[in-house]
Amino acid sequence: MPGYIADTGPLVGWINRRDQWHSWSVAVMQLLEPPLITCEAVIAEAVWQLGNSQEAVDQLYGMVEAGALRIVPLFPEHIAHIRALSAKYPQMDFCDAAVVRLSEMFPHAKVLTTDAAHFTIYRRLRNKPVPILHPGDSP
Repeated sequence: MPGYIADTGPLVGWINRRDQWHSWSVAVMQLLEPPLITCEAVIAEAVWQLGNSQEAVDQLYGMVEAGALRIVPLFPEHIAHIRALSAKYPQMDFCDAAVVRLSEMFPHAKVLTTDAAHFTIYRRLRNKPVPILHPGDSP
């Protein structure tokens, strides 16, 4: 059973030494047992945030190839759930909706995120909070 779901922030922080969450991301990633669960939306957002650094993007892809990240496909099967989350939280972006859906699919896993402000507001099925691990916590 997976223990953690990776949001974009910790992946970018782990790879980018200049990221504000780099130290935290590295410390946490060293403690967690792979694979981390994630989805295509997180990978796409991380690639965009890593910018023009092909080396950084290759490092992210390498995590997938090495099995450190397990990509769970959400489409088309889960689009209705993602649409419902987007309707419930109009400010929620697509990537956050996808991560919340993963949290519903893996209810015992914590979401590894640097975005506690949003993920403490979001609710998953049956109005349950999304369990998170963020820079204010320890694993």
